[in-house]
Amino acid sequence: MDNTNSMKEFGRQRMTRVQRIVLSLALIGAFLGVLDTSIVFTGTVKMAAQLHLNASALSWVQVSYALTYAGFMLIGGKLGDIYGRKSLFISSLMIFGIGSLAVGAATNAVMMISFRAFQGIGAAILAPNCLALLTDTFEGQARQKAIGYYASVIGAGAAIGLVIGGFFATFASWRVGFYMNGPIAFIMVIIAAKVLAKSETQNGKIDWVGTILSILAMTSVSYGLDGSPWPIPTLILSLFLWIGFIISQGKVARPTMPLEIFKDRERLASYVSSLLFSSAGIGFWFYTPQLLQGTLGLSPFVTALGMVPMAVLLFIAAVRARNLIARWGNSRVMVIGFVIVLLSMIELSVVAHSANYVLLLIGTLGYAIGFALAFATLATSGLARVRHEVSGAASGVYNTARQFGGALGLAIFAAFTANITKISAVFSQSMLIGVGLTFVGLLLVLTLIVPLERK
Repeated sequence: MDNTNSMKEFGRQRMTRVQRIVLSLALIGAFLGVLDTSIVFTGTVKMAAQLHLNASALSWVQVSYALTYAGFMLIGGKLGDIYGRKSLFISSLMIFGIGSLAVGAATNAVMMISFRAFQGIGAAILAPNCLALLTDTFEGQARQKAIGYYASVIGAGAAIGLVIGGFFATFASWRVGFYMNGPIAFIMVIIAAKVLAKSETQNGKIDWVGTILSILAMTSVSYGLDGSPWPIPTLILSLFLWIGFIISQGKVARPTMPLEIFKDRERLASYVSSLLFSSAGIGFWFYTPQLLQGTLGLSPFVTALGMVPMAVLLFIAAVRARNLIARWGNSRVMVIGFVIVLLSMIELSVVAHSANYVLLLIGTLGYAIGFALAFATLATSGLARVRHEVSGAASGVYNTARQFGGALGLAIFAAFTANITKISAVFSQSMLIGVGLTFVGLLLVLTLIVPLERK
């Protein structure tokens, strides 16, 4: 059903004024969080020049956001359950809005990276509570439609972020993209305070030890790969933090990450493959705009427009993925997605030095199709055969693996390309590393997921 018919269906169900406002708040909130993941990409060149950021610092502008986004997402929804959905929705908007304004005002690397991390905390708490608002407000078919809109907004946000980031970087300043988030967030706070009903609270306890250990573990491994003056000791420290985190999850009554969700090999393969897939993919998203600007001499805005065909095709493929899954099965579509991404990255690595937009476009279009197919199917496997009582935790672990994969991937790319100055060479090397990461993920899919569907 297309969007027009979907809205007609909503109309026939006669949404109340409050429901329309809640739907708008949730969709705009979800849009802002995704928007600020991609809005950085097309403005990286000018951002680096104005703030005097080297390659490592520039990567940490995105890594810091992704790390706090990943780390706090595990408890974002649970905080809403305990303290009330309305309170957490408003609080997360305040954090996100203040963080956005601070990022826009940053004048050096330390400020930029710190404020992006703060902004990521707001986005991490905002995302699950936006979705929870929809599930609390709508029922039956109306709920399915609302969640469908939520998924569409998530997909559109990434593409629109590229265009908006490129437009402001070209015609105004990359800072404008962050400055505009503040007023929007604060207007939403006022509306939410007046319209949202006070939600019920629950008795519960947050696993703060596990949460802090997981954030420190993720941060230390990223820092050890990219930025630490003592990489080996930092990575060893990270190993002990991961061990401590896993041990803690087996001892607390309400763990952040219940270990039982890893007992199913399909779910385990989905989490690890998602991490590897996201690690590989962030190189594509982060370096492609830099390649188009550095090699083809395009402005940030024209660069964004050059990536629109890829973004549109990705959205269409994501919408159609369910039909393919119903026809061929989840694991088969997953394998197809991984293979297409592998071939596309190989092609992009080969043509990186050509300065030919058409050849680059072919690779980006292929990547878009493969990414959409793999993304949809990995999410399904991440929740396979999970108990209802831990379904929220399983979803949180999947999303955290995906977000952390992006942060880890950027750290890996920065570490392996630190001595390369030419962007085409950096891009080519990153695509090859991405091929390796994606290939390992594909092997996990073939050995752990595909055999289960054949039984």
